Amino acid sequence: MKIAVASLGDPRSVKTWSGIPAHIIKALENRGHQIVAISLRKPAEPWYYNWLRRYYYNTQKKWFMAFVEKKVLQAIGQQFDQEVNQANPDVVLAIHADFLAYTTFKQPSVSIHDTTFASLLGYYKDFSSLTRRSIKAGNDMYQKALNKVDAAVFSATWASNSALNDYQVRASKIHTIPLGANLDHAPAMQDVQAWINRRADDEICRFLFLGVVWERKGGPDAVKFVAELNRLGIKSNLTVVGCKADVPAEYQQYVIQAGFLRKDVPAEAEKLNNLFQQSHALLLPSVAECYGCVYCEANAYGTPAIGRDTGGIPEIIKDGVNGLLMQVGETPQSLASRWVAIWRSKEAYQNISLSARAEFDNRLNYDVFCDQLETVINSVQSLVSTTSFK
Repeated sequence: MKIAVASLGDPRSVKTWSGIPAHIIKALENRGHQIVAISLRKPAEPWYYNWLRRYYYNTQKKWFMAFVEKKVLQAIGQQFDQEVNQANPDVVLAIHADFLAYTTFKQPSVSIHDTTFASLLGYYKDFSSLTRRSIKAGNDMYQKALNKVDAAVFSATWASNSALNDYQVRASKIHTIPLGANLDHAPAMQDVQAWINRRADDEICRFLFLGVVWERKGGPDAVKFVAELNRLGIKSNLTVVGCKADVPAEYQQYVIQAGFLRKDVPAEAEKLNNLFQQSHALLLPSVAECYGCVYCEANAYGTPAIGRDTGGIPEIIKDGVNGLLMQVGETPQSLASRWVAIWRSKEAYQNISLSARAEFDNRLNYDVFCDQLETVINSVQSLVSTTSFK
């Protein structure tokens, strides 16, 4: 089947949306599908948008969001239509539904997203204090996009529920399919078993923090968690990758700053690979998170993931199965106490680590994702033609 995959930026690049489109393309090509990559470009903004930014901020202390403006979306929609008409695919996959709002192509389409516009309002900092104009434009954009698309795939129930409740989309159009680990190759189970056994015998408990926004990713709570373990007599440290951690002086002895590691630079990718192998858990208690493929990546290494019960994270982490979920109202100290019970039992640590790998094998990889995605595409195609997957 000929499938067009469209995203803002090159969908084959690992730098586009954390590499999610690239891994979806790879999995679909492995199934024999012909993929046409469509790289959408953000158009130049009208000159007066900067004036609007200043006006709204100076008069209302509100943020004007240019990307949801009709003029911008129409320009992207025109480009999208031209690319689809030229490629003439059997079906179109839109990475993020936004770009479909003002398209007119006739081919069946499926969107893939980890959120809706409505679910971001007041949740992410960039979507707080928006102007009423931007809120209305953003919701109009997403409503038009969901009306246009034949099926909308979301990575978590959290986002699917928003599509149903905030945009009144019929339930048959909405599908929840967890995204996978953004890894070129999953570690062999034999290697994972050896890493788990080696980690279970360690005297120092090593945690990995991997994120570019320290505060939103829960960095302060991660530090308190590790500090509490040390207070309880468990030698522990936290390796921070992707950002500069702002750590109080009394906790700096527990934190290792590893800087930014790029997956597309072999030497840096190898360092990251080693950190996943050696870390006893991924510790990323994000305060706001649409999904979080990094939790899936940790599980691929048999590394449990510790996150927070918010956004799309509970779609990945099952508390006590492949990691721990920091519950609403739970303190980092209480969460640390729950980890102690796992750490002090070699068998318990090995079991949760093996269970983490099983969750990756059974749910959190792109082969499983594309198995379900093909079913969605096939059902969409059956509505417009008799063509089915070969």
